[in-house]
Amino acid sequence: MRKFTTIALLSMFCSIMLLSGCGDRVASGSAASSDAPLGRVPAIFAEVAAEKKDMEEALHYMQDFEQIQKKLKEFDEYAARSYQKATEEARKIIGRDILCTGDVYPDFKVTGARVADYSAHTGSGSFIVRVMVTPKRDIIVRANKYQCGKGEYSLADTRLYFILMTADDHFIALGELNPFSSVTYIDPRPKAEYVPGQMVQAGVPCHSEGAPLSISCHTYDFTKFAKIVFMKKEDYMAIRKKAYGF
Repeated sequence: MRKFTTIALLSMFCSIMLLSGCGDRVASGSAASSDAPLGRVPAIFAEVAAEKKDMEEALHYMQDFEQIQKKLKEFDEYAARSYQKATEEARKIIGRDILCTGDVYPDFKVTGARVADYSAHTGSGSFIVRVMVTPKRDIIVRANKYQCGKGEYSLADTRLYFILMTADDHFIALGELNPFSSVTYIDPRPKAEYVPGQMVQAGVPCHSEGAPLSISCHTYDFTKFAKIVFMKKEDYMAIRKKAYGF
C-alpha cells in the first residue's frame, strides 16, 4: 500500500511539473513525419489530447483554486498555440495526393484523391479531401434512385463506401461519398454538374471538382493515416457493424 501511494504521488508530481511548462510550449507533432499524407497535423491534435488528459488527472490532486485556474489558463494558451501551428502545417498539405485502393465497383473507378482544404475552428481541425471518380462505361443519370432504370444512377443517391486506414491496414474511421456532388453526401441538396437524363461518358469525371470527404483530426487519431480503401457496400456495412454496433 505504501509503495502504491509513493508511485501515485510521484505520478501526480510529474504530471504537475509537465503542466507547469504549458505556458511557453507548443505541440511539435513529431510523432508523424512531415511527409505523411496529412503531415504533422494529426499528431499535433493527438499531443494536445494527451496533455489534456494529463492535466485533468493532475487537477484531481490540486486543492488551491488559483493554482487550478492558472493551470487551466496555461493549458488553454498551449492548446491555442498548438492549434495555430496545426493550421500553419495544414497549409503545407493542400494539394497533396492521398493513396486510394480498392477497385471494387463495376461501373465506377476512383482515379485519385487530393487534399483540397483545411477548416480550423476552436479546438478542431478538418481536412477536405476531393476524390475523383469516373464511370467505366457510359451511364445515364437520374435525379433520384426511384427514377432509375436498369444500369442508371441517381445524382442524389449514389454512394461509394470507404475506410480510412493505416499503412498496415488498421481501421481508423469510415465514410461514404456521392461521386456526382461537390458537397458532402449528407447535404440534402447535392451539387451536380449533370442534369437528369444526361449521359456521363466513360472516363469523364462524375464531378470536375471531385467528391469531398472530411477527415476530422480532432475526432480520431490520424497520426498513422496512410490511405483510403474503397469497398463494396456489404463489406462496408459489416465493418461498420463490427466497429460501431449498427
